Amino acid sequence: MTKYNYVVQYPENLKAGKNFDIGTFTYINCKFGVEIEDDVQIGSHCSIYSHSTIDNKKGPVILKKTAKSGLTAQLCLTLL
Repeated sequence: MTKYNYVVQYPENLKAGKNFDIGTFTYINCKFGVEIEDDVQIGSHCSIYSHSTIDNKKGPVILKKTAKSGLTAQLCLTLL
């Protein structure tokens, strides 16, 4: 858990831009890569996964510049 109270699993596969904000208690699984571009906002209690245990899809998640994700959203693979 970071000092801002969000969790990043496989942090070596996280690429983060500038001026991003991640809400408390958010979980980010970067096993297959997560990129957070500049000025992205992620609400609290969100989950971001780079793989799915339901259908075995896997790949990078890219949150494009100025993307916003609200409270308790779940993002998987390349949705944004």
